[in-house]
Amino acid sequence: MANAQRSNRPTQINRLLAGVGLVAWSALAGAADLVVAHMAPFTGPASIEAAEYNAGIRLAIKATNAAGGINGQQLVLKTANDEYKPEQAVAIFRQLAAENTVATLLPVGSPAMGQILKEGLPETLKLPIIGLIPAAEPFRAPLNPYVYHVRAGDLSQYRKLVEYAQTIGVKRIAVAYADIPFGTAGLAAIEGMLKKQGQNLVARVALPMADPARLPEIVDALARNSPDIVFMVSPAKLAGDFLKAYRAKGIGAPLAMPSYGNADVLCAIAGKDTARGVIMAQVMPNVSNTAIPIVRRFQEDIKKHGEKDMRPNIFQLEAYVTTQVLLEGLRRAGTAAPRQKLVPALDGLKRLDLGGYTVEFSPTRHTGSEFVDISIIGRDCKLMF
Repeated sequence: MANAQRSNRPTQINRLLAGVGLVAWSALAGAADLVVAHMAPFTGPASIEAAEYNAGIRLAIKATNAAGGINGQQLVLKTANDEYKPEQAVAIFRQLAAENTVATLLPVGSPAMGQILKEGLPETLKLPIIGLIPAAEPFRAPLNPYVYHVRAGDLSQYRKLVEYAQTIGVKRIAVAYADIPFGTAGLAAIEGMLKKQGQNLVARVALPMADPARLPEIVDALARNSPDIVFMVSPAKLAGDFLKAYRAKGIGAPLAMPSYGNADVLCAIAGKDTARGVIMAQVMPNVSNTAIPIVRRFQEDIKKHGEKDMRPNIFQLEAYVTTQVLLEGLRRAGTAAPRQKLVPALDGLKRLDLGGYTVEFSPTRHTGSEFVDISIIGRDCKLMF
């Protein structure tokens, strides 16, 4: 099965990237169009997340355009690959701001986003970001007037995972974290929560983004501390590689992680049987529960407007939901100078119910949702909530 999963993995990645226009900009935008951008690392360690988010954005835009657009204007998506390189992300963001882009959606990657925020680009260039990924606390506080966070923050997810561990009675907690700012922030958050309760981590191991070949020796070091549960703070691809190495050593302690660990990616890399039982916090509703109106609408739009072989997942749903937030802001901004009016419009979204998923913004609150749930990967890679 492991060999079959490995052979399927390039096919999966190629399918995801097939619909992404990996060119600097689209030349199709006219003067009357609303141009939004998705800058993300379509190559590199977070490429799967980037491609899945892009698919969800494209779906939301296609469905909106088919229904007449926003205030009579059609939407055009610019897609740019920053290759997980902070300096390239900065250059792309500057170029986007200098052009006719009204907003950017779901940029991915803590190194790039850390640099963009450090340089103060959103506020100095007056280009809004909606749905920054990751949702680590250093990116959310202090409030940036041009950055809007849709999903619940990482702190809420870690708190939920710690509560879950306490509920099932485990005491010896270890953390395996990616050696990037998002990973170290997650380690610090979990460690702080446990210390407040008089607990200490039994182990902490850094997972190298650039050298996954070292994972077996890192797993050995982790196993020597006999954890009852291991929290993974990592992008999906690295989490899948770690999961594979972890289970290959025959370690039985459960693994838990925040929502960055897409179930399909973990299964594609490590195999369905290996991924079974992994616990994940989720910041979006169950993608299969069509009793939830926003999920039902998402599923219906996939049937009507989805690209060939598009299979709904949590990343796509998050992108779809995040795009709905931007679209509502653009509706309220009107047709005259929408980029300049978008921030006041978004700040006025008080308890916007998208259909079972609520976000709330104000001039002093740019963290939209508090939704966090716990899921477990079950048989055939199905998430159980």
